Amino acid sequence: MAPPATTRRRALALGALIAAAGAVVLAAIIVLSGVYNVAASVPHFHVTDRLLKLVLWRSVDTHSAGIEAPDLADAGLVRLGARHFAAGCEPCHAGPGIRQDPVAAAMYPAAPALGGKVADWETRELFWIVRHGLKFTGMPQWPGDGRDDEVWPVVAFLRRLPGLSPGDYADLAGLDEAGTPSGFMADRPGAAGCALCHGDAVRAPVADPAPALQGQSKAYLLRALEEYAGNARQSGMMEAVAAALSPRERERLAGEFAAMPPRAGDARQDPERVARGAAIASGGVAERNVPPCLACHAGRRSPQFPRLEGLSAGYIGTQLRLFRDGVRGGTPYGAIMAPIAKRLTDRDIEDAAAFFASRGRPASEMATDAGEAAP
Repeated sequence: MAPPATTRRRALALGALIAAAGAVVLAAIIVLSGVYNVAASVPHFHVTDRLLKLVLWRSVDTHSAGIEAPDLADAGLVRLGARHFAAGCEPCHAGPGIRQDPVAAAMYPAAPALGGKVADWETRELFWIVRHGLKFTGMPQWPGDGRDDEVWPVVAFLRRLPGLSPGDYADLAGLDEAGTPSGFMADRPGAAGCALCHGDAVRAPVADPAPALQGQSKAYLLRALEEYAGNARQSGMMEAVAAALSPRERERLAGEFAAMPPRAGDARQDPERVARGAAIASGGVAERNVPPCLACHAGRRSPQFPRLEGLSAGYIGTQLRLFRDGVRGGTPYGAIMAPIAKRLTDRDIEDAAAFFASRGRPASEMATDAGEAAP
């Protein structure tokens, strides 16, 4: 005869097994009967809601561990993030002084007004949510694969969002007095809307991630828009914008920016870095089989290659790293640049970027429509 303690353990084990089997049977009945109402008009059970929120919080905390935020204090970065928020996030999440879209409010769970929510999350967690989205909530992942650099401006803005007045938000996001986007996404007013981020003949780009477009060749700008629209070139900020344009609109915008005078160089660049960059641009790096940058990116070379003079050092450096990391290599012209970028060191990239940022491009080198036949 088994000892009493052993008998009790067996009874407890049998009871646990029966309870587990009962739970499985009950779950199967609920699932297969269809009795659980999945309608968005019916809230979850309280226990289900609490469990889902616990899973969300623990998952975000776990998967965002180790993410280190860059310096997000730059005012231009905040403005760029605000302008993307107004175009891509505001329709669901609303904003200061902006009423939430009724359709978004009818989702379950409804997209929250973020002004009162972002303080609940650490900066690394906000980045992870914007970058990867959340299942079963309608929150999408960032559309541009590998473009973590584009997510940080949005996070920079979100950190400023709590307590923003409607007027402050309107200023950061480029809203007009009626509270609607005054830029491209509102009514497609042409280059004036694009200039909210990219600048124009009068205004500088709002931040490094948005390059200056004026004075680039029409052929290059048109190709870039087509690559964004076709998901061949990755950008969570540009893909939706370009895809919404008709071929005629893309051609018109490319022509408008190509006709603008190019930007002047940035005299604030470090002279030693500029000198080293000049050597790479004109002579390459022979020991690593890096050709001279100016072999393609100069004067009246093929209009399919971008002009680098006058672009910010931050933008050029980011793009070279994207080429080096394999993010920008999925297009025919990207495939030319990617293997070259893989041979560049971080110092090479910083030096070349400083050189081109320091240089203005003479207006006489601007490509004309007549000289822009693609090779």
